[in-house]
Amino acid sequence: TATVIEDLTTAFVLQAQPPEPITTDYLEMGMLVFLFALGAPLNLAAYTQLSERGVHTRLDLLKQHLNYSDLLVIFLYVPSRSLWLLTYDWRGGNLLCKLVKFGQSLSFQASSNVIVCIALDRLLSIASTSHQIPMKAQRRTKLMLASAWILAMVISSPQLYVWSDYLAFPELGWSQCLQMWDIARDDPVYAALHNIYLNPTDDVDYETLYSFMHVTLVFWFPVAIIMLCYIIVLSWVWLNSQPSTCSSRLSLRITASSKGRNTSLAVTETLETALGKDWKQSTAEDSMAFNKPRIVITNSRDECTHPLTDREQGNGQRQSASSIQGPREHYVNSQSYHARLTRSRAIRTSFLLIAAYIICWLPYNSLSAIRLISPEFGINYVNKLYWLHGLVVLNSVVNPYLYGLFGPIFWRPLRGRADC
Repeated sequence: TATVIEDLTTAFVLQAQPPEPITTDYLEMGMLVFLFALGAPLNLAAYTQLSERGVHTRLDLLKQHLNYSDLLVIFLYVPSRSLWLLTYDWRGGNLLCKLVKFGQSLSFQASSNVIVCIALDRLLSIASTSHQIPMKAQRRTKLMLASAWILAMVISSPQLYVWSDYLAFPELGWSQCLQMWDIARDDPVYAALHNIYLNPTDDVDYETLYSFMHVTLVFWFPVAIIMLCYIIVLSWVWLNSQPSTCSSRLSLRITASSKGRNTSLAVTETLETALGKDWKQSTAEDSMAFNKPRIVITNSRDECTHPLTDREQGNGQRQSASSIQGPREHYVNSQSYHARLTRSRAIRTSFLLIAAYIICWLPYNSLSAIRLISPEFGINYVNKLYWLHGLVVLNSVVNPYLYGLFGPIFWRPLRGRADC
């Protein structure tokens, strides 16, 4: 979990009895139960479909790992947080306290890191020539994802040291899973044993540094990388969309006829088409030798089974290219068409996943940043607005919809797939 100190939880140090739940706690618990009821079956269905579908593209691999982190959020963070809100007590012991806090931090850190991998993959798809080679790109993506999970575990590892189980009211058996600084404020013996001295020049600085690093690494640093990647991508798209620099390549199979005799051409030529004068001039010169062309998108299997020199007519008769009269036809291989279509879907899905991540995570992490800047604000408002963390969980619920797994696209036969 994004570990901002919960002042209400630690308020017992100033009280003679354990604190009671407040209204926003019940609001948060209801939200978490609703999100679990909705998100658990969706993410399990996404996991099943991704496993059965297999990994065909890099985006499939990225979605698979994002689903893993979403499952951790839904099945680790939500139940543990809901049970704490229900009992207002920690009953799992010291080891489970450390493991749960580590797992909560790992789930959110991994989600952020995988989103960063998606942004980097989009950037490399245009900036790196080796990323255009499917095998190399796949290996690079796997390496990025492995690094993302290892980095998430490294960043989350301080939770194993910082958090501990503390019996605050022995006579009531009331304990909490708290940060070491909160325990030290209430227990001088614990502070002495762990060399925690609460003064402005010592451990208070470490506490602030810990909170700052956690909030920065779990959200603000990943967002900075994501924004930088997409600024570069959008700049590249804008520069390459200008008439002077924009060009596209088409692999065309040409069939032509000329006056006086019939000829058959079965050649593949690459056309450099540019917007503006160059294209107009090329088209004018081309039309002097041939009639106006028309582009026909055909299935690649048709081209293999029915070559241009021997095509079958609608009435069942076969007609050779030598008897074809009329305009020239450009046959565009459908595999390249599907590659462009798949790439377009990948870009759209990547953008939706990143946009949802920023929208859902920004409110709570902005609150955390304000709390670090102004502690007085945190004391008065953080606990009342902690339910905003439910929006972070909402991100794990909506991700399966953004995958596109539950729409008609998923159920169509996968034809002419190309690595995007």
